[in-house]
Amino acid sequence: MERTIRSLFAIETDIDIGDIEAILGGSLFGALQANVILHLGDLEALKLLGATVGRPTLLAGAGLLFVYGVVLAFPFLAFVSGSINAFVTRVIMLSRNSSLLQKVLVPLLNVSALGVTLFALGQIYGLLVGVVFFGVLVQLWLLFIGGPSALPALGLVSLFAWMTYGGMMGLVYGLAMER
Repeated sequence: MERTIRSLFAIETDIDIGDIEAILGGSLFGALQANVILHLGDLEALKLLGATVGRPTLLAGAGLLFVYGVVLAFPFLAFVSGSINAFVTRVIMLSRNSSLLQKVLVPLLNVSALGVTLFALGQIYGLLVGVVFFGVLVQLWLLFIGGPSALPALGLVSLFAWMTYGGMMGLVYGLAMER
């Protein structure tokens, strides 16, 4: 069942059930790793996530990280499904023009061009999610509902957790798409 949809950037995308399964698996895997990082280094960030639904607890925050991780995966899917081929081609061309990039990227690209490329794109996406979603939107929502606020909420540990979420989501999605 393949459908063509318009992404946020008006790029034609073809998303089928395999893409959805792969991004779901990747987002859950990335959210699991982000949960571990936050449990080890930033418990307050998890409590803030829980507070978005009126439950500022670690359990609610950990559960919501999975929910938000899945929801936030779909804009990533819409973007990469329409633009990934051009981006992979650009990465391959860059690696051909630079001897340093050639030494680093070519062995990785030979193993999994989509995995490596989507891992990098996922980390950038995770950075954006961390700053825009967690650093701004969650804070605005908590102010709106009268919940606890922890400005500035975005520390290095939580930013690293969101980048890990994005990177792992992209990596799993890329590896699944190569199969």
